[in-house]
Amino acid sequence: MAAPTPDPLRVALWLAGQGYAVHPLAPGLKVPVRGCDRCSPGTTERPNPAHVEHDGHTCPCHASGRPCHGVLAATTDPDRVTAWWTRTPTAGVGVAAGPSGLVILDVDCHGGEAPTDPERLLPGVELPDDIIPGSIIDGRDVLALLVEARRATLPGCAPETLTVRTPSGGLHYWFRAPAGTRWRPQAGALGWQLDVRAGSSYAVAPGTVTRDGAYTALGDCRTVAELPVWLARDLDRTGHRVRPERPRVVLPWRPRRMGNGYVAAAVEAELRAVAEALPGTRNDTLNRAAFSLGTLCGAGRLDRAQVADVLTDAARHAGLSEREAEAAIRSGLAAGERQPRTATGAAA
Repeated sequence: MAAPTPDPLRVALWLAGQGYAVHPLAPGLKVPVRGCDRCSPGTTERPNPAHVEHDGHTCPCHASGRPCHGVLAATTDPDRVTAWWTRTPTAGVGVAAGPSGLVILDVDCHGGEAPTDPERLLPGVELPDDIIPGSIIDGRDVLALLVEARRATLPGCAPETLTVRTPSGGLHYWFRAPAGTRWRPQAGALGWQLDVRAGSSYAVAPGTVTRDGAYTALGDCRTVAELPVWLARDLDRTGHRVRPERPRVVLPWRPRRMGNGYVAAAVEAELRAVAEALPGTRNDTLNRAAFSLGTLCGAGRLDRAQVADVLTDAARHAGLSEREAEAAIRSGLAAGERQPRTATGAAA
């Protein structure tokens, strides 16, 4: 006899009680419900004439307590949760990863031909040479390779954590994000058929039944372990961790002196313009400066190699990499040299 399907409201309230923000999914589907007609664009075949394009963060449905825009509406408020599932008792349960402080490893089981290139299979991971051709079938095998490479233990075994089997046979390993960290979803960045639910994405809660089948919690573990250190390091390496932007410290600009009199003043003015250029203007400013100083190189009043060197230094101070600066300097100097500056200061 099959086990009874858990009541969606009870599941949603249990999750909310654990501090996990939930939102309803359309009955039988794994997509969020819409709060009102204006929020649903409809389909290509049947567009919704009442749809109004708007920012989900400011959607009026939220103020009215309607569950709209999925993760943006997710809540742990038991009264709101009760109202939502009382209105739609067969709605599935979505769990907003970011607001819940969760990082969920999504191991797909889609089949298909595995990539033969190691950089597509597990980017940045040194793999053993004895992999048997055809032995990599899906994400479970890719995860096993990663675990072996890291000399780690499969998630869900040690430490124990909530693990959910999806209707397609895939697995969702639930983890708590370490304190003070933020993470983002990036499909396939970790490895083939290895996705991550974090930040603005969501996972389907165990007990939810869709047209494709049920999401089922495996074993007896219903607690969520902290993201293992070894896995956190790999997710950090693959760009899943959100690191706060640090303001760039701009030191006082001290240009190197070149030439005398008018030439020295011209060099200093152009270098200072490049060093203090704002983002979005730096390449153009650098190219114009290179052209201006190139006219002096063409007139034999400056050495081209030395000019390229000091321009590169100024561009680096502005925040450009040497590679970014190289093309702008080269083209600017070449154009300026074709129009050498005369003794009066004007290009010939």
